[in-house]
Amino acid sequence: MTQIQMQNNQPFDLDSIIYLKSGAFQKAVLDELAEGSRMIAFTPVNRNNPRQVACVFFNANISSIVLIGADLTGDDFRYESFANAYPHTNYFECELAEMYGCIPVNHPWLRPVRKQNVTSGNVPYKFFKLGGDEVHEVAVGPIHAGVIEPGHFRFQCHGELVYNLEISLGYQYRGVEELIVKSNPVQRIILAESIAGDTAIGHTLAHCNAVEALTQSRLGLRAEVIRMIAAEIERVAMHLAGLGGVANDIGFALPASSYGRLRTLAINSLALLCGSRFGRGLFVYGGTRFDATPEIVQKIIGNLLEVQHDVRKINEYFFSSVGTSSRLEETGTVETAVAKNIGMIGLAARASGLEEDVRVLFPYGAYRYNPVPMLTLATGDVFARTRLRAMEIEESLRLILEQLENLPDGEICAGSNAWPVNTGVVSIVEGWRGEIVHMACTGVNGELVQYKIKDPSFNNWYGLGMALRETPISDFPLCNKSFDLSYAGHDL
Repeated sequence: MTQIQMQNNQPFDLDSIIYLKSGAFQKAVLDELAEGSRMIAFTPVNRNNPRQVACVFFNANISSIVLIGADLTGDDFRYESFANAYPHTNYFECELAEMYGCIPVNHPWLRPVRKQNVTSGNVPYKFFKLGGDEVHEVAVGPIHAGVIEPGHFRFQCHGELVYNLEISLGYQYRGVEELIVKSNPVQRIILAESIAGDTAIGHTLAHCNAVEALTQSRLGLRAEVIRMIAAEIERVAMHLAGLGGVANDIGFALPASSYGRLRTLAINSLALLCGSRFGRGLFVYGGTRFDATPEIVQKIIGNLLEVQHDVRKINEYFFSSVGTSSRLEETGTVETAVAKNIGMIGLAARASGLEEDVRVLFPYGAYRYNPVPMLTLATGDVFARTRLRAMEIEESLRLILEQLENLPDGEICAGSNAWPVNTGVVSIVEGWRGEIVHMACTGVNGELVQYKIKDPSFNNWYGLGMALRETPISDFPLCNKSFDLSYAGHDL
């Protein structure tokens, strides 16, 4: 076998990786992609030896994670690009080239990932230009109004219609992966909480799952359920924020303010659990720092019952409006085939008809005992991305309230064991935006030698670009909010 197959959060021996030469590596990866696998990481296994790389795939057909290694030392650190046949691999190849200088030969569009003005080797980057006398260019950002994070959007337009949107990010780059490798265990959880401020629970859960899998720490069911409840409250809160943002962008003030009020109730429920409205401080290796006492449980139930009752009324009012329908339907559409081709994930993918939910495909933690349905819509427009948020809120509230009514007994923290040597693990969780991937590898002394993170925004910024094709530029804020992607999560 030239590949390693594993389950979500299953440790594997780094010495068992077979590092293929360029030709064999090319064939193995193309065979895996032909089976319907999707790339989720392309990275060196050890930061100190960047020429030995691993391609990691999500294979839903066999419910496995697949890893294929390559030693590109004798190939001048080059390989033949996979992106021409499988476009979703494009950005992973760009990232590997930018970070480590590994060149994908015949790549269709080698562009910056987090460096705004240069590609690999500090070659000046030229933005795409559309020719024609009636074509004009509009540049937005990186400085935005309000509290929007910095990102640069360059539109090529013919009249009002956008023919191409190129997105340049990287202004929030902090080197989080390297910081996690170099930091101590106490700092690592704090760093995980800071990857994307609105997904503190999602990223910290992935990080803790990875560390606990490496150290073979077994959590009690109570701790796993509390973690799941926190993750679903985060999903509810951020979907409410997204609904409010869409309502605000179409000038529908009453539901916009009402969704905002309910989001406050949701994040206040997180504060009841751990003292932070964003869930910071809740997680420790081996469980949770705080328990859900009967008094706290009843207060959270009261809050969420109010959210459940009120959001149904607000959704009915919002989605029954003719104005809402006229603005959201058939706006910013990403067809199913396009979404699959570019590797969209999470809610945006499900709104385009793709069945992409880690909780269903690769269940982890308490989701192994509490299955959730795969919710999808087919139209791929702003309406679908907005309506699906409302549907997921309803389902998450049902799950949370069910768990709070039947919270299992037991310890909330089992502690953590020693780190193993020469071991790797891939942890995947479903954040509120979609699939979060954390990959950790240890060295000969049990120290971290590599830590790779993929936020769902890494996949889905391309989806926003496709949604704007032949769409009036005035619809950009609405399309942008319907995806609701993270700048910091992309930039790391």
